[in-house]
Amino acid sequence: MKTVIYLDELLLTNFLAAAMLLLCTGLLCARQCSGLRLLAGSAAAAAFSLGILLPELPGAAAVLCKAFTCGAVVAAAYGVPGPRGFARLCAWYLLLNLLLCGAAVLPGVQSANLCVYLALSPGRLLLSCGVVLAMLRAVLFCFGRAGPRSVAAVLELDGAALPVQALCDTGFSVQDPLSGRAVVLLHYPSVRDGLPQALRTFLDSYFACGAAPPPELGVRLVPCTTIAGHCVLPAVPAKALRVGSRRAQGFLAAFCRPETPPEHWTALLDSELAGQLGIR
Repeated sequence: MKTVIYLDELLLTNFLAAAMLLLCTGLLCARQCSGLRLLAGSAAAAAFSLGILLPELPGAAAVLCKAFTCGAVVAAAYGVPGPRGFARLCAWYLLLNLLLCGAAVLPGVQSANLCVYLALSPGRLLLSCGVVLAMLRAVLFCFGRAGPRSVAAVLELDGAALPVQALCDTGFSVQDPLSGRAVVLLHYPSVRDGLPQALRTFLDSYFACGAAPPPELGVRLVPCTTIAGHCVLPAVPAKALRVGSRRAQGFLAAFCRPETPPEHWTALLDSELAGQLGIR
């Protein structure tokens, strides 16, 4: 008996299911994405679901293809917030997909290239995803979140646009003492590869041996006090920080390299900037 698959139904169902799974992934990893990013990730997942119609790939190629599509969907929705954060997002998204497809061992289920077709109506499949999302929200509402929530954002510098995970810290209030401008703190190892070459070379030297900044980069040294003591952070003027359609401007981007990598952010900002971006 042949199975007839309608492409419009396949794409729409996978689009909505992926949106719910991505939201669940964000809840489990204490991260948040904008509506546009969620649409982009869901659209990518729907497009990749067409892999079930392709000729069967060898086992290793199918696994690599699935890993790539998983990473692409997560990157579209949440960016790449550092190796550890990105790996955690991918792991949860993959696990949720595997749990949803756990019925693959049941009779009547078809698969190709690790894409699974469940013999369920779209309504039942989406209802199941919705129930999982609702239960997860209820558990987090009753017992609290595992950590603070960060938001996928884009930081614009001269010659670079860096995807970051922005987190509002009400206790963070670093300012440039000369201009009074607010400061966004960036975790340098997480954003290093996206920086312009000249700035990256200087920052490598600065964190290695405290090299003096060259005048042409416009670097400012901003004093900062933490529980570990006083320090001076290298900072450069930033063009903007974008979250969806909202933009914040007129601040400095400072860089730090703590001994312990942060779990939930690559960009830390104060309450005022967070308010401009609609981050709670």
